Order: sequence, then structure tokens, then C-alpha cells
Amino acid sequence: MSKVIFLNQPSVGHLNTLLNIASQMKEDGHSVQFLVPGIRGIRTGIQVFDTGNSIPDRITQKGLACDLIPPHLSLIWNAFFLPYKSGYEETIHAFNMFYQGIEHNTRYILKFIQEYCPDVLVTDFAFPAASLAAEVAKIPYVVIYHSGLPFRGSGIPPFGSGLPIGDDYSNPFNEYVGRENQFIEHLDRLVNNARRVFGLQPAEPDILRHPYSPWLNLVVSVTAMEAPRNNLTDNTFFIGPCFDKRSGEEQFPFDQLRSDKFKIYISLGTVFNNKPEVFAKIMRALDVPDYQVIVSAGGAYKKLQKSAIPKNATIYRSVPQTGLLNKIDLFISHGGNNSINEALASGKPIIVMPVGGEQADNASRIVYLGVGKRIDITRFSEKQLLGIVEEIRQTPTFQEQVLNIMNDLSSTRGVATASRCIAWVAQQKKPLNNKKGIPLTITKDYIEQLLAQKPPTD
Repeated sequence: MSKVIFLNQPSVGHLNTLLNIASQMKEDGHSVQFLVPGIRGIRTGIQVFDTGNSIPDRITQKGLACDLIPPHLSLIWNAFFLPYKSGYEETIHAFNMFYQGIEHNTRYILKFIQEYCPDVLVTDFAFPAASLAAEVAKIPYVVIYHSGLPFRGSGIPPFGSGLPIGDDYSNPFNEYVGRENQFIEHLDRLVNNARRVFGLQPAEPDILRHPYSPWLNLVVSVTAMEAPRNNLTDNTFFIGPCFDKRSGEEQFPFDQLRSDKFKIYISLGTVFNNKPEVFAKIMRALDVPDYQVIVSAGGAYKKLQKSAIPKNATIYRSVPQTGLLNKIDLFISHGGNNSINEALASGKPIIVMPVGGEQADNASRIVYLGVGKRIDITRFSEKQLLGIVEEIRQTPTFQEQVLNIMNDLSSTRGVATASRCIAWVAQQKKPLNNKKGIPLTITKDYIEQLLAQKPPTD
């Protein structure tokens, strides 16, 4: 069995996938340890800091060990301003934050490698210090991508821009390309400055937009869920979503869901969950006798309880999302990667109301795939939202497209595949490359064939 270190930025959305893979690897008999930037046990009352500082507790609650990297001052400074950013500015700010303090983080990771002696590092794609530490220590590293959104392809807009896929001749497209090129050059400089400190050669340019591990890159998606990409490497594989093994049936009155109603589930993530007026506007738009509306309100729950709620709507502080998605008809979401994967795996069309980060890109992806619609969360009218809901309800092609993708997703075994592929690299100490006849999406029918290969000789 192998010793594995998982590394993640203090971000809940990025953590979930790695947490589920790590839990599977522990179940498979491997020794698993997390290493994340953070300060244990501190509560500030500032949401972005408290969410980040909750990461160690989330990890240990899964029965996994977690050690901390003292956060670099630039991480704390940039995190303070992140909630005030939106759209593409949020994307730029977030990645600039993640790429600060690379030298600082690398030194702490190297200290931990020396103590723990891992066989492999597994890192979120937005934690570049992990790859530097692995190179210095001369051990393999695996990079996890939560979708194919960062990769390049024909008609693919700049990462985080939220522009339509295929609209590559428009003025906005060209404007964002120019901005992105400047920003990527900035990120490449940050990485290469740190690499020089540790005696490493410059990295291949464009690190944000291509799979950068020479050992193994795992994409938590399937090719049917993505627009075509043209810069993938031979050791990049799509493995499907990596869901929590919990059933999702706990603590929810599923018996109150009505079979004679069109059931709409609403969840807007953590950013807009403290905006009760947004939920109230959505519920007013959907105050239709044929609908049953279920709202996961989060931080807006208490305020919504004190307001007038339509008779066809029920609000909850939180819900078991994976279990509920199997029983509803339409999902209105902020468009986070986890929510998109869960909805499509459940065969449900989606209306995406993006707030920031990858969400706008996911909204473009949903439209491109024909499995839903996007709507501006700050400008929509009640009439507009109702019209879009009815369009999806009355147009069979949305459901047909969703079911096609659901079938592809059902053939994958995300966490099991990830565990086995990571273990192969850890044990063989060689890159796991594709072979002729094996598709990019590794299904349960191809995993044995992929792992049966003999590692190349030096």
C-alpha cells in the first residue's frame, strides 16, 4: 500500500472532490494525509476566513489526518477582498491569490515530505507549490481538475470569462483573450520565479490552461459533458464525478414531494445564500399551482422564515442535495462544478444563475450542451424566469440531452478509478499514459485495460 499526501487550497468547492478520493484511498488500504494552508480553531466572523479555517475540521470529520501550512500573508490579504469581486475579476483575483506565496508553501511542503516520506502527492490544480515540492523531492504528483474548463480548444473562451462557447470572433472574446494572455504571463512569472529559487528549470508556459503534471492528470468529468479540447496530454484522463458515498436520504421529508407537481429545487451556493431577496424573487416568479418549489436557503433561512412564502414553496436551511436531485424535475443553481455534476448524474436539466468563478463558464457549458439555460442573477425578471422554466418543461430535447449525459456518467466510477490510478503511479513511479483503443473517459469497462500496461523502462 502507498503513502499519499493530498494538498488543497482553503476552498470548500475544491476540497470536496479530493476529500472523496482520499476517503476511497483510505478504504482501499492506503495511508492518507492532508496538507492545507490554514489556522485551526480560529473564528473571525468574516465568512471567507471562517470558511477557509473550517477546512481542517471538514477533513478530520471524515476520519482523515490533516496538517496545516501557516498561511502566507498574501493569501490572507487577497482572501479579504475576494468577496467584493465578481465575474472575470473574481477569477483573476482568486488565481492571483492561489499563486501567491509559492516559495513559502513549497518550503513547508518539503518539510512535510521529509517527515512523512510519501510515495505520491495529489494536488488540486490551483495549488502550484505542490508540483514544485514534488519535483524538488523527486516524487510523482497527480493533479486533479474539477472539469475540463481550464483547457484550450477551438472556440473555447478564456477561462473564467463566462463567454459563450464558439463565439470566438466577437469583440468581447478578443478583449478577454488579451486580458487573459497578460494574466497568464503574470502567473507563469510567479511560478518560474519560485522554480529558480529551488534550482528548477522554467515550467512550460500557459500553466493555467493545460494539464501540467507529467505523471497523471485526472479530470472529474466525462468528455460528453465538455466542449472538445485540443491540448490534452497522453496522461490526462476523464474519470467522471467523485461523489460522496453517502446516500443523500438523511433528514429530509421526501414523502412530502408530490408526484402530480413539477418539482423545482433551488440552491445558490454560499455566496448568494445570504441574499434573501434573490430567493424571494425566484419564489414569486414560480408561484404557479403546477409547481412545487424546494429552496435550500442557507444563510438566508432565518430572514426568509419571517417573510411571506408562496404556498407552493418550502424553505430549508440545507437539504441532502444528491438524494433530492433524484426526485425533482428541474434544478436552479449557481453553477458550481459539484452541483453541475450532481444534477447531470441525476438526469436533471439546469437553470444556471452564475455568481463568479467557474460558474459563468459552467453556464456557457450548460447552454452549449443543450441541457439547460443561463440567467443573470442580478438582472432577471420574474416573467423571464417563468418563461425559461416553461421552455425547459415543454421542450423534450432538454431532457433527452440530459439523459444521454447521465448514461455516460453512469458508466464511470470516479473515486474508485481515481484511487486505482493514483496508486498505480505511486507504486510504479512512472507516468500513466493512455494506450491505443482506450477512450479519454475511463469507464468501468476500460480501467483494467489501462492499468494492465507495463511501465516503460528507462
